Amino acid sequence: MSKQFVKGFLLANAIILFTSFLIWEFDLPLGRAYLNNPTVFKMHITQNFFMALAVLIWLQQTFHHKGIKSGGYALLTCLGVYNIFFIVQGRTGYLALVVAFFAWIFLSCPKTYQFRMIMVALVLGAVLVIVPNQANVRMHIGIKEIQTCLAASQPNLLEACDTSMGLRTMFALRSWQLIKEAPLLGHGVAFEHVSKQANFIIHNPHNEYLIQTLQSGLLGLTVFLVWMWCFFRSACQQPSEIKNMFIAVLMSYMACHFFNSFLLDSSEGHLFVILTAILASRSVHFKTQHQDQKNMDIGIH
Repeated sequence: MSKQFVKGFLLANAIILFTSFLIWEFDLPLGRAYLNNPTVFKMHITQNFFMALAVLIWLQQTFHHKGIKSGGYALLTCLGVYNIFFIVQGRTGYLALVVAFFAWIFLSCPKTYQFRMIMVALVLGAVLVIVPNQANVRMHIGIKEIQTCLAASQPNLLEACDTSMGLRTMFALRSWQLIKEAPLLGHGVAFEHVSKQANFIIHNPHNEYLIQTLQSGLLGLTVFLVWMWCFFRSACQQPSEIKNMFIAVLMSYMACHFFNSFLLDSSEGHLFVILTAILASRSVHFKTQHQDQKNMDIGIH
């Protein structure tokens, strides 16, 4: 069942990738998608994050197969990377892909290959920084939005922070103030804060660590981190290729949690629950096999 789920996930992302390129190349009208941000699935944040996970699996399959299949997966990997960085406007995808790539390299490759692939990644990163491109522009815009919000005076705060990263900065600062009011148990899962001017509502600070602490206090944050640790421990019990993939995906989630409340977001949250269920079922199967082998070793039939 888990193999079928992965195949379906990859097929869906391949279709999304192909459609996104068609919109970008031929300016085809398709729903809310447009030439400068050809998003096919839900919204650009979700599409780029899912595409980053698909690229990670395609990359792994590139080394797993030989011949035509390896070349096909390599092509999908390259097209996916290009789509994430240069076509769709989703900074979360940049972070997810970079973190997943380096985690997978560290876990999967021998040290000689690690060095080569890291050098290639650093060269490509330097090109992204030096050569003008959409990813470069989007990153500079995000940094500028944070700086503008932090430098704004109180009367101009809402106007200065009315941007993607500006709002995240303002929500983080306000959330931290509220966390200090109820640090242990939080304000409750139904918590909602309306500004004095009623100009904005905080119920999703776009940071999973903040929302867990804001709603359930340090107790809730601890439960959340224990869940992540259990996921990691269960992944470590799997065969090498599966272990490396699950840990790389977990690292992507953990990094992106700083900028999005992914467990609150429908698609991202459901995907992580499904991954948890798959990993849990594999862990139970692994423990059963281990126990059966142990019983055979001591002569219990």
